[in-house]
Amino acid sequence: MKKLSILLSVFLFLLTGCTKETETANLLDDIKTKEKIVVGIKNDSKPFGFVKDGKFQGFDIDIAKEISKEIFSSNDEKYIEFVPLNASERISALNTGKVDILVATLSMNKSREAIIDFSNPYFVAGQTLMVAKNSHIGSIEQLNNKNVAVVLGTTGEKTLRTLAPVANSVGAFNYHEAFNMLKNGQVEAILADDSLLYGILSENKNYKILNSRYTEEYYAVGIRKCPENKELKKQINQTINKIQENGRMAQIKSRWIPKNKIK
Repeated sequence: MKKLSILLSVFLFLLTGCTKETETANLLDDIKTKEKIVVGIKNDSKPFGFVKDGKFQGFDIDIAKEISKEIFSSNDEKYIEFVPLNASERISALNTGKVDILVATLSMNKSREAIIDFSNPYFVAGQTLMVAKNSHIGSIEQLNNKNVAVVLGTTGEKTLRTLAPVANSVGAFNYHEAFNMLKNGQVEAILADDSLLYGILSENKNYKILNSRYTEEYYAVGIRKCPENKELKKQINQTINKIQENGRMAQIKSRWIPKNKIK
């Protein structure tokens, strides 16, 4: 019985990142004490998270910096550490304590809400298709019996199964790999959030993005699902509300999101 109890505790920790021993802690206080917040991000997801001139840049990076600024009352980047993650490792990195929060194009859905907590949403994207400019594909229904790239750990595969149930889902570890599949003719299309596909399109003009949005994806900050994180969640929500009200969110959006492309 003791062995079973230990195994159950380990499983609970891996699933939710929360155990009875940690429930009385306050992660926000811990972050302030260590004078650093560790943020899981994407570095393959222009314009939300990418590397330029040796630095992490993008929409999500700016949101994370605003959170750090409010916690530490300082713009000094010594208070924030960025950890790049693949889509499929984001939640495990959060729940095992590798990162304090996720600001990583993480969309809210019921299955994720069962194992992690979310802030208020800070951006609304939608899944759509990228195809070659000369492609005759005009809708997701035309992808049945064809190969379609989706990034592992995203909600794209579920959308594809629902709307084109006999399409062949081809998993990619990141968006760079998915685009290479399209470029090399291994797939007919990429199904992903339009916000990320426009980042690819900005550097590759021989492709196009279809007008239809098949989902609404609400990006939010990922937080471990524990009572210890109540104050941290409150702080993050206050930050998101503040920058929405004072116009800073609009400035970040106009900096990174192509005009007239995304609502």
